[in-house]
Amino acid sequence: MKTVLVTRPQPGATRTSERLLCSGFLPLVLPLTKIVPLDASRPKVKFCAVAVTSASALREASDELLRPLLKVPCFVVGEATAAAARARGFETVTTGDGDGATLAQIVIEELPSGGCLLYLTGKVRSPDFEQSLRKSAIHFRCSLTYDTVSVSYTTEFLHDFFAQKRIDSCLIYSRWGAELFAALASRPELVQNFDNTAIFCLSQRIADVLADWKQGRVYPASKPDEGALLQLMREA
Repeated sequence: MKTVLVTRPQPGATRTSERLLCSGFLPLVLPLTKIVPLDASRPKVKFCAVAVTSASALREASDELLRPLLKVPCFVVGEATAAAARARGFETVTTGDGDGATLAQIVIEELPSGGCLLYLTGKVRSPDFEQSLRKSAIHFRCSLTYDTVSVSYTTEFLHDFFAQKRIDSCLIYSRWGAELFAALASRPELVQNFDNTAIFCLSQRIADVLADWKQGRVYPASKPDEGALLQLMREA
């Protein structure tokens, strides 16, 4: 059974490991980052729509923040975020195709003229969505509901975790995750565990961080969706 290192934060890491087991892989869960909730205050401005590019932004948002927004349209980046939006009570959810730039185009086309958008997001995020909105002069405000911080492991823990384990594949979900993985895999005591490891990244932008990876091939998913990522790994 091929081993797959899962580096994304919880609770997503557990869901991914379950999908891997069902596909015949042996998941090794080692989150390199974790999600920390932030105290996002309730904006006093009236918004005509909400946008979300991460399910974590919805999971970590307070009821007080979301309650007055549930009846306005909610634009989300993909199916996982759409499910999170509906779970929190949003009545009208429009789903994008998996990336921020595409979602921004949908918002630009559908947002009422002169309307103001509330963007629920994290402190660490891709700039694509906001850059696209600014180019089109869309009025929006950000509400930071969570932060992403790195996870530290002791040398002893890593020794036990990787003991006699060769890592066949690794899944990377963010640029920062890619940077942290590169630092982990370059540790002298772990280099042998990553000999000829195939790296599967959620996007080309993430894969670019690992341009200097020499221990195996780096594969970007055709679209930023976990289904596409896992299909890529199965076919590689």
